[in-house]
Amino acid sequence: MRNYTKAYLKERPLFLSLIRGREAKLFRDKFPLERPILDFGCGDGFFAKTLFGDFGKIETGIDVDIKKINKAKKERIYKKVIFYKGCKLPFPDKTFSSVVSNCVLEHVTDLEKNLEEIRRVLVPGGKFICTVMTCEWEKYLFGNVIPGGIYKKWMRNKQIHNYLLSKRQWDLKFVGAEFEIETVEGYLDRKASRWLDFLHYVSIPSLVSYKLFGKWVLFPQKYDILWADRIIERLGKNGKVPVSKSAALFYVLKR
Repeated sequence: MRNYTKAYLKERPLFLSLIRGREAKLFRDKFPLERPILDFGCGDGFFAKTLFGDFGKIETGIDVDIKKINKAKKERIYKKVIFYKGCKLPFPDKTFSSVVSNCVLEHVTDLEKNLEEIRRVLVPGGKFICTVMTCEWEKYLFGNVIPGGIYKKWMRNKQIHNYLLSKRQWDLKFVGAEFEIETVEGYLDRKASRWLDFLHYVSIPSLVSYKLFGKWVLFPQKYDILWADRIIERLGKNGKVPVSKSAALFYVLKR
C-alpha cells in the first residue's frame, strides 16, 4: 500500500500529512468503489491523486473554487472537472454509482441542499463515502490552552467551518436526507487534534515557500532521510477513537 503520509510530506504543508494520510487509508479500505465516481469538493485534486493514482482516472471532480479547479485539471486525475455554484449539481438523476467527499460538508453554505443533491445524483444502492469534522475539534484545539473562546472563533472563521456538528447531529442530517448509515468511524482524538493544530504553525515556512516559489516543499528528499512519516504517524496514533469523542468522522452511507 502506498505511503500516503510520505506523499503529503513531500508535496504539502506538514500538518496535512497527519490527517490526510489517515483519511486516505480509511477510503482505501473501502476499495474498489463502483464507477462512475464523483469527487464532491475535489479541491486541487491532490488528495484524489494520492488516493486513486494507481486505479486510473476518476470520472468527475467538482468544486466551488475556480482556482482549485484549474489546479485539479493539471493533476489529470479526473476525466473532467466542473465548477459548482453550490446549489444544484449539473448532472441528471442517478448519474453516479459512488460519491466521495473528504472534509467538505462542514464548509458548505447549505448542508441540507447539498445532501439532497448528492443523493439525487447517486444510483439506488449507490455509496456516499465522506469524512466530516465535528464539534469536538474546537474543544481539542491546542490554542484553547490560553486564549480559549477567542481562538476558537478565529479558527472557525479562518477554516470556514459552517457545520461543526456532534456525531448525533451528523447522523440526523444524513438520515434526514434519506441515507442509510452503513459505517461510521472516529479517527481524530484529543491528542491528535492538538498536534494537528500545533503543526499548522510549524508549517508556516511552507506557506512562505509557496508564496515565493510556488512549492509547498522545496526539498522533499529530506523526508526519506528523517523518517518523518513514522514520526508524524506516531504523533497522531490514537487507536480506535470513540465516535462520540472524535474530532473527525468517517462515514459510509447508502442511497
